[in-house]
Amino acid sequence: MNEYIEVILRSVSAFTALLCLALIMGRKQLSQITFFDYVVGITIGSIAAVIVIDRSINVIDGAIALLLWSVMPVVVGFLAMKSTRFRVLVDGEPKIVIQHGVILNKNMLKEKYNMGDLLMQLRDKGVFDISEIDFAVLEANGDLSILKKPQFRGVTHGDIGYASDENGIMTELITDGKIIDEHLSFLGKDREWLRNQLLDRGFGGEESVVFAALSADGRLYVSQKSDATGIHLI
Repeated sequence: MNEYIEVILRSVSAFTALLCLALIMGRKQLSQITFFDYVVGITIGSIAAVIVIDRSINVIDGAIALLLWSVMPVVVGFLAMKSTRFRVLVDGEPKIVIQHGVILNKNMLKEKYNMGDLLMQLRDKGVFDISEIDFAVLEANGDLSILKKPQFRGVTHGDIGYASDENGIMTELITDGKIIDEHLSFLGKDREWLRNQLLDRGFGGEESVVFAALSADGRLYVSQKSDATGIHLI
């Protein structure tokens, strides 16, 4: 029975300590948490769990470890406020992945960020046609901020009282240099058709293409790695 009471007391103590430490640390909103904050949070939670379960660990030792892991991020946060270079080192910095409609492959590679990730986050923001994007910025917390081209922002058809034709969804044909045969079959196309389309547009073949997609109105968008700085959208 005494063992159960000890576990209960440890649990209540750890919960109270975590609550107080969270208030002191001033945690960011979940959408703003960086990778560093994420790792610190997991470590502090793991320490608290071990203190509760492992009765061989002295509670005082555990409390010291919790206190240190809570104070160190506060110190790091203070230093980050004072030094821009230190803040970039710890939290990272935003990276432009699309600039004036051009996909910056070099920046994407630095962040280990691929076309699949980019398209997924665009769809999450309601953008199914990559050609609508003027700028896209990968934030330090992994979120994607976008700015549409002028013709795709501003007053909507609904604002002026009439309905518009549905744009439809862009179908990916090549992603990260690999042909998606399932999507070609869905469209009633094959690899030969795709290769001919690429050749007609001056591309050597699918091996030189990072991304290609067919819009709902039948236009083919191709991104080719043309130099060290980016991929041009045609």
